[in-house]
Amino acid sequence: MAETTRDEDRTEEDNRKGGRNVILLEEAYISEGINTCSNSLYGRLFASKTFLIGTMGNALKAIWENPEGFSVSDKWDNSFQFFFNKEVDVLRVEHGSPWLFKDYVLHVKRWKEDQNCDEEIIFNFSVWVQFWGLAESFKTLEVGRKLGEKLDTVLEVGKFQMRGRKTRIAKTKINIDAARQVRDQLIVAGPNKKEVDVALRYERLGKLCTYCAKLGHEVKNCHALLKDTKSDIVKEDDIGEWVKASQVETRIYSKGERTFNNSTQNQNKATQRKKKPVSNCLLEEFAGMSMQEGKQILKP
Repeated sequence: MAETTRDEDRTEEDNRKGGRNVILLEEAYISEGINTCSNSLYGRLFASKTFLIGTMGNALKAIWENPEGFSVSDKWDNSFQFFFNKEVDVLRVEHGSPWLFKDYVLHVKRWKEDQNCDEEIIFNFSVWVQFWGLAESFKTLEVGRKLGEKLDTVLEVGKFQMRGRKTRIAKTKINIDAARQVRDQLIVAGPNKKEVDVALRYERLGKLCTYCAKLGHEVKNCHALLKDTKSDIVKEDDIGEWVKASQVETRIYSKGERTFNNSTQNQNKATQRKKKPVSNCLLEEFAGMSMQEGKQILKP
């Protein structure tokens, strides 16, 4: 104990010599706080307006089936920390992410002791992208991954059968950057060099501005449109509501699919270690909603 005290004294002396005044906190001082945060989630609401935290807390409590000891802490700029008494509730809510609030995306992720804020939560969330227009010979896991990599980080790839139709599609789950414009198509070419337009349809995308093609607001609240209107240079919309997927499908599991996706995830982990976090910010807010609406649109 005496040796620990001497080490702390030396550290504080070094801080004073360097012109800094750092107060060192022993683990015993923060153990209670760490214990409280261990059953919590960081979250980011991708929306263009602010809202009352009380409204959000009450709505989420009902939507998340009244988890024991639930509370919300506002971290500003539409970032929040959600607290629970039981780990089972933490795991259940995290597994269902991203959620939708009145068509706004809310992404949550487990709190980590070694991080004050998770940049990935603030700027990214996962979404499934459907690829329409591919020839049957192109509907493979490898093609799905290749197309997904043109959009963002690939998390998972699969093939699906559309319900009520004899149509199969390829889908890719990507980690989408909410600060970027949403793309509505890709162009592919096979060995014969013939180009084919592939339409992109995003599942549970949330509110989308068709003018600037960015998430979290509608055309009537678009700053880019307002700026262009003042400059008299208004252009045609970049995108349409058609990019939101409306089809329902059943997954077709194929031999080797799990191994393929595990390989994809391992590649992503290796790549992420080399990447620097994104630094530009985006969006804010939530609109009111009834409990009935919430139960309908906030199911994972």
